[in-house]
Amino acid sequence: MKKYDSNVCDSISSQLSAYFDKQIPVWKRHLIKRHLDRCPNCASKFNAIQKTDEFLQFVEPIKASDSFLSDVLQQATAVNRTNSVKHGSMKRFGTYVESMQGWLRGKIRAYNPVFMLGFVFGVIIMIGATLYSPPIEKLNPYPQLLINSAEAQQDKIISFEVISQQEPKRRLKNR
Repeated sequence: MKKYDSNVCDSISSQLSAYFDKQIPVWKRHLIKRHLDRCPNCASKFNAIQKTDEFLQFVEPIKASDSFLSDVLQQATAVNRTNSVKHGSMKRFGTYVESMQGWLRGKIRAYNPVFMLGFVFGVIIMIGATLYSPPIEKLNPYPQLLINSAEAQQDKIISFEVISQQEPKRRLKNR
């Protein structure tokens, strides 16, 4: 029997329940079946899922009252209100710290509020720096060299030099 990498076994074992319920594509089912034939650890996990299903078929289903769902939702709402009142600012700070920890670990996702806040802040800074940049005169490190008088503007001379092409002294001979 071939010994499989733990990453392969972890991937397969996370899909065993879907494999048992036939909720995955056929091609993937064939791969998992082949793996189960060769890996005793994953096969034992799959057998445990089968035995659990067989056991649950003999258990009588639990009947809930008609108002069960509405009662649960009312209690959850009440608990949520009391928790938000008790731990309002501390809870927000805790969620901020948790999101920063996730960000520092490298689990940046597009829906992560810290990442989105940083991204939006960066875009705003870039737009602001582009649209509201200071005039070029304020950025000049040597303002004393600027001459703004009208006489200085008129005294500027534009010069150019015409370069004519001269005949070369030697010519290459064609053979």
